[in-house]
Amino acid sequence: MANEIDFESGFDELALDAGLSRRNLGQQMTDLLRRMVIEGKLRVGQRLVEQRLAEGLGISRTPVREALHRLAQEELLCKRSRGGYEVRPLTPEEVEDAEGLRAVLEAYAAERAASRCGPELRAVLERNLDEFEQALADKDEERLVALNSQFHHLLHQAADSTLLSRQLGELEVTVERISRALISNMAAGSWSCDEHRAIYMAIREGSPALAAKLAREHVAHGGTWIVARMREENLAI
Repeated sequence: MANEIDFESGFDELALDAGLSRRNLGQQMTDLLRRMVIEGKLRVGQRLVEQRLAEGLGISRTPVREALHRLAQEELLCKRSRGGYEVRPLTPEEVEDAEGLRAVLEAYAAERAASRCGPELRAVLERNLDEFEQALADKDEERLVALNSQFHHLLHQAADSTLLSRQLGELEVTVERISRALISNMAAGSWSCDEHRAIYMAIREGSPALAAKLAREHVAHGGTWIVARMREENLAI
């Protein structure tokens, strides 16, 4: 029972805060549960039972069933042999694959950003880096995760490529899970901040090749670090 959801621990309040209404409950439940997996509020191996979820949230079983089925299709959840679903962990091989592809895409984003990033966006990037350093000093894990995501999304915005954004969007859920596991470690957060600043400096100086090289190395560094922890320390993400 320890791996089942404790509705008294705030799950029901979170659901209400997320704005669950009686309209389109299936989609809202899907979005809510997906976000909870990404943010670690639903842990790897945690059991999700349709009836308990429906009763705990005070809704019918149909939208819950729909949400669980969708997330199983997305491979965020897997069916248990004894009934119900559980949060599916990423494998080291999946992380290597995702980060290998992402390294190519982020390098291309940084390369394009170096020749397209205007003064207004550069100012936002500088502010992001300053706030990242402050969050490190404050050991504010949630703020670090948010600022890490913002930095990369700003690079994507600066790259100004619809096709690139679409390809990165396909990886977004997996990347968010990986990045959260990475940035929640303060040592990793520190070198990530240094690498972000180096990428930004190359962009500010208008050096596409250097920006691409640094972005590729940055993603590869994070992927290698996470995979090593998964294999050596049984880190589950």
